[in-house]
This record gives sequence, structure tokens and C-alpha cells, in this order.
Amino acid sequence: MSDALAVIRRSLEEQLAELRGVPASELPPALLDVTVRRIELAGGDAFALLPRDWEQLRHEEGGAGRPVPYWARLWPSGLALATALAGSPPAAGARVLELGCGLGLPSVVAGRAGARVLATDGAVDAVVFSAHAMALNEVLADVAQVDWSAHGDALAARGPWDLVLAADVLYTAQNVEAALRLLPRLVGPSGEIRLADPGRAGARDFVAAARATFHVESEASGEITLHRLRPRHG
Repeated sequence: MSDALAVIRRSLEEQLAELRGVPASELPPALLDVTVRRIELAGGDAFALLPRDWEQLRHEEGGAGRPVPYWARLWPSGLALATALAGSPPAAGARVLELGCGLGLPSVVAGRAGARVLATDGAVDAVVFSAHAMALNEVLADVAQVDWSAHGDALAARGPWDLVLAADVLYTAQNVEAALRLLPRLVGPSGEIRLADPGRAGARDFVAAARATFHVESEASGEITLHRLRPRHG
């Protein structure tokens, strides 16, 4: 694994430097100090690629005046969504979109099931890490830098999607409002949305409002609630 990690680090360094538009020497050292975490899931293990020391990365990014790298952690909501998806995967060939993919674990699981996946995130670093995670898991999937709350039109234009995935994205009132506007435009009559949330007030507001448009089923999984939304007809 050490040799494989060395190859991954070199590839990450090249792509991150290019996309950030800086010399590789100016990248935060903690961004390239990566590790691979094995995640036990139904149907076989998956592998997550992530910075080894998130607190150090946050410190280095903060010192450079850059945003907190929330994308760089395996948050409980993402793990819960990936676990649920592994137990109830999309059909082979289904068109799947993940919003705010972070490290991309749910997209890895969907791609492993044979779905046609587009993993998106507003952070370019997240997109680079997700692309490498797909390769590490031998999954074919597309990744793209898209801030869904601001640029949802492009995602809707590529729809309708059979399945839309999102983990812990309803953390601001702006995101709740954007989700209520966008999500009905992303799926067709037979489509489905799966959300994972750690009990945020925004998610409760979203689900309450979304019931006018979707049939909603919610299930608690530890501290995380999983929501499945299907469009209402008529």
C-alpha cells in the first residue's frame, strides 16, 4: 500500500497544483499527507481516500486564509448514506447524482453497483480526492466541480436523474431554500432522493416543506436520519 500511496500523492500533487493554479510547493503539506481507510459495507468493502490529519489541514488552510476544509472528513452522515446505499443499491445503469460529495463514498458505492454516477462538490479539492477514490475502488464515475446551491440549473439540465444523493447538506437556511427549489427539478416521476442528516434544524424544515411535493420516508440510524423522497403524482 505504501507504494500505491506514493503514486496517489504524486497524482494528487500534480492535479491540485494545476487546479489551484499554484506551484506544488505552495500546497498545504497536510493536504498531501493522505491515508486510505477501509469501510466495511454490504456487498464488499470500500476504500476512502482522505487527508490523515484533518485538524492540521484546517490549521494550514486557515493560516492561508482559505475556507475550512469540511469536505476532507468522513462525516457520520456520509458513512450512514453509503451504508444504506450498499444495503439497497441503485439498479445497474441508473443515473445517479451526488450533491456535495466531499470524499465521494456514497458515489463509490453507487458506482460499484453499476450505476452511472456524477459526483459533484463546490470545492475543487474534494473533486480531485473523489476522482482518486473512484480509481482506488476501480469504479467508473464522473466528477465535477459544481456548487449545487448556486449552480443547480446545470445539474437540472442534465436530468432527470434516477437517484439523487446528499449527506449533511442542509446546514444553512440558504441551502434549505435552494434544495426546495432544485430537488424537484432533478428527478423524474419515478426518481428518488436519498438524504442523510445529523438532526439539523434545516433538515427538519426541509422535510416539512418537501412533503407538499414528495412522499417522504424517514428512518433513524443512530444519530443520523435517512430520508427517502419520491415525487407525488397528481
